[in-house]
Amino acid sequence: MADENAGSGSLLISALTGAAIGAAGLTWWLLARAEQRQTLSQRIRQLGSIASAEPGNSTPLQTQNGSESLEERVQKLNLAIEDVRRQLEDLSPEING
Repeated sequence: MADENAGSGSLLISALTGAAIGAAGLTWWLLARAEQRQTLSQRIRQLGSIASAEPGNSTPLQTQNGSESLEERVQKLNLAIEDVRRQLEDLSPEING
């Protein structure tokens, strides 16, 4: 009878330890994902700031400082979009796995 209780106690301790380790791992994973989402959100906001032009006296082919052409702005925007696309692709295996 004593061996039975000792085995049950050992099994309970093992189960609780496994649950605690699992909870710690899940917490770490969730925090890492939240940080990745925050970084991605910042990149998307940066994209928006590149894409938006401040209203003022500049012509449609110029940015706020008047020295950058529309083609240069489009090229910067395309590079930023490509960067965000790569980040999303890097996240996709973690989302599906």
